Amino acid sequence: MPVREDLEQRASRLAARLSDELVESSELVDFRMGTFLLAALSAELGQRVQERCWEQARRSSANWDMAAAEAETLITAAWRCMETVSVLSGHFSDSDRRGLPG
Repeated sequence: MPVREDLEQRASRLAARLSDELVESSELVDFRMGTFLLAALSAELGQRVQERCWEQARRSSANWDMAAAEAETLITAAWRCMETVSVLSGHFSDSDRRGLPG
């Protein structure tokens, strides 16, 4: 199996495991909160991708800044999704909070 396909499959399995652990089987968040949490995780991961791309751009003659710009698109989309979920969820009124651990 080519390396890229292997990495994509590994990422898919990790995402499924994280989603199940943090959201699907969690009794700490409801569906809306879980959806927001996944979007927030996407934004955080996008930031890490972007940081790595900028670092590679500093080290390499290749055009890694293009990859960093694409990561910015990912981050922006995730934040927009978070805002939309928040609005649609009434900004998670206090009655929805379940004392989420940090």
